[in-house]
Amino acid sequence: MKAPSFIAVGLALLLHLTTFAQSTSPIAGSVKKVTGDAVVRRGTDTIPVKEGLHILPHDILETPPGGSLGIILQDGTRVAMGGNTRLEIDTYLYDPGLGHLGLLLRMVRGVMVYVSGKMSQLSPGSTKVETPVGVVGLRGTEFAISLEGH
Repeated sequence: MKAPSFIAVGLALLLHLTTFAQSTSPIAGSVKKVTGDAVVRRGTDTIPVKEGLHILPHDILETPPGGSLGIILQDGTRVAMGGNTRLEIDTYLYDPGLGHLGLLLRMVRGVMVYVSGKMSQLSPGSTKVETPVGVVGLRGTEFAISLEGH
């Protein structure tokens, strides 16, 4: 009788851990370099940016005037932000084994340089940058964008 109850407890624990893992946000990437007092807005929290900080989907990254921020996403995509920039990681899906690929960045203001990673190679068209004046559909490679007055 002890074996079946042990198995039931083990299965219940496994189910709980699986549910917990599914409810946590996957890490989109991490901060590689920061200058100035950049912050991440995560829900209602404002987090000072430090090198190594994990970036999650829905994080809003902000740099002060004169500051900069460099991040690398899980697929190797690199994003560099100049001073007075606001960028949201709206969507980040990178699970090539299941075919889940997608990146949507929302840039409100500032300067950004983008260098594509594996996602753009595996699924051209799955990466986009939205701005107040239009949407950039990325098919790989790299680009720079500057938005003033927003």
